[in-house]
Amino acid sequence: MNYDYNTQRKSMALPEYGRNVQKMVDHIKTIEDREERNRAAKTIIQIMGNLNPQIRDTGDFKHKLWDHLAIIADFNLDIDSPYPPPERERFTEKPRKVPYPCLLYTSPSPRDS
Repeated sequence: MNYDYNTQRKSMALPEYGRNVQKMVDHIKTIEDREERNRAAKTIIQIMGNLNPQIRDTGDFKHKLWDHLAIIADFNLDIDSPYPPPERERFTEKPRKVPYPCLLYTSPSPRDS
């Protein structure tokens, strides 16, 4: 008997949308007709908006959803997006180091009196 464990599956880029959205995005990558692929992408955007209604409180939530679609598709989705796709490097680069001042022994201690 074969069991299907999540640890054996492909990892999800954005787990908050769930495995079914990931499968839908993987499916539209295989659709050859561009019109049909665009229509499927718009449907997935609507589903993603319904799954995360709290995202609608942000200013430009449609742009965020299209960015999330590109991230879930691993930036390999050839569709006519109303927004430019995000750059992969933006998500893989390490953040800059924050310089912290050395605060050891800089203020007088109550024990010094």
